[in-house]
Amino acid sequence: MKVTMFAAAFCLAATAADAATIVPHRAVYDLRLARANEGAGLSNVDGRMVFEILGSACEGWTVSFRMVNRINPADGAAKLIDTQSTSYESGDGLDLRYSQKEYNDNRLDTESRIKVSRVEAQGEGEGQIELPAPKEFTVPGEALFPMRHQFKLMDAALAGESRDTSLIYDGSDREKTFRAISFIGKRKPAGTNARDKANAEAAALAGLSSWPMTISYYDVAGGNQDTPTYQIGFDMYENGVATGLTLDYGDFALDGKLAKLELLDAGTCK
Repeated sequence: MKVTMFAAAFCLAATAADAATIVPHRAVYDLRLARANEGAGLSNVDGRMVFEILGSACEGWTVSFRMVNRINPADGAAKLIDTQSTSYESGDGLDLRYSQKEYNDNRLDTESRIKVSRVEAQGEGEGQIELPAPKEFTVPGEALFPMRHQFKLMDAALAGESRDTSLIYDGSDREKTFRAISFIGKRKPAGTNARDKANAEAAALAGLSSWPMTISYYDVAGGNQDTPTYQIGFDMYENGVATGLTLDYGDFALDGKLAKLELLDAGTCK
């Protein structure tokens, strides 16, 4: 199962000045199988996703992410897939550090550690894969790191725009860069999201507006793909909390319901 930095896509917020910022928080989502094509070979998938985002524009952003799924194939024994990652992105968007471990039935299966640095904004990035095997690569100058991409999307939502196309590098697929095509839906005024009204864990969101978003990721190295490598959808609230998740891997898709939300101390830049 391909897992990317979904957490980065859910960390947006608006200030009183209508400029994008990020609010630290910890969110937990219960996952369930929403759809499985015949070719997926699945009878069921269920699990939990947790992410925590800390930091600020002056000190940089740290995102801790974990997704655990129990996968029941149509034939054979169930498997427990546990993916854990941590990323750091500097506030100026010049440096990215990313590490990930994936466990299969509690045994370490894969591990990666990557760093990318730029000398200047929109300059080509020098990347280095430390694990699983040393390798150097470059990131296109126009490619955005995750937080920079999210700032761009939030600004677009606030401006009433409905579509964005950007190159993205997040480290989740080693040296690969993706083209992200995003669609931003019409703003939902505070208190009008019917699904979240019925969820007690979303009570803190009742006074906030939200935007439905869908982001499709295409492998740049794959040429002109007709279908995305994967796709995510969610409602994004003004304080950066996402609800109503959909994680679409093509052959199957998962739905994610907000199960717990904790807003964290935002701190101050010094």
